[in-house]
Amino acid sequence: MKTEKILKIMTFFSWFAFIGLMVKTGAILVTYLLSIKNPEISKNIYEGLNLYEYRTYSFTQYSFIIGYKIILFAIEAYIAYLVIKLLQKLNLHKPFNISVQKLMQKISYCIFYLWVVAIVHNIHIQIIGKAHNFQIDLFTSDFVFLSVVIFIFAQIVKRGIDIQSENELTI
Repeated sequence: MKTEKILKIMTFFSWFAFIGLMVKTGAILVTYLLSIKNPEISKNIYEGLNLYEYRTYSFTQYSFIIGYKIILFAIEAYIAYLVIKLLQKLNLHKPFNISVQKLMQKISYCIFYLWVVAIVHNIHIQIIGKAHNFQIDLFTSDFVFLSVVIFIFAQIVKRGIDIQSENELTI
């Protein structure tokens, strides 16, 4: 029963993260659209994110940077959504099932994609920032380790499904 309560709490936090990330993604997109007409808006894109230097340097580069941020936060929101689905599909009486394994695998792939986009974003920001002496705000790139761990867990669940199927056949 304690595990069920923990899973319900985790589902609540997953929904909270999903909604928060969707709001953040939408806020950045709306602010970007407003900054097309008014460059001053790029001084505070979201929560103090100041891309005014990039905006005045090159609108194209500014658009790429905003695009990276939108993609990154959208992938994070999608991962939170996948976690919600995973928690809903999880059956504590029969935890090893193919839908859980597939969702875990999908989450690990999404985290890997998130890592790739974060690396591209960081390289792009560093090249422009160092060349023009701009402020550099980088994304953390620790995602690859997390994606590998989740992928390993997905493979363990897959093996558990195989063992569970073999046991059902022998009974």
